[in-house]
Amino acid sequence: MSELDLPAALAVVRETSWAPAHTQYAAEPTAERPSGAVIATTAPETWKGQPVRLIDLGP
Repeated sequence: MSELDLPAALAVVRETSWAPAHTQYAAEPTAERPSGAVIATTAPETWKGQPVRLIDLGP
């Protein structure tokens, strides 16, 4: 298991479980992806108010 860097650790402590913290951290802008990644979800309401871009896969 690799160590968490500070931004990843801070993302984890702000959430109640690992999945949303990891998803948000992975979607943040980086040098390789200046606009960040897009989160594909069937539950866009989960991300309301969060600084992420979404693709709604719901019906």
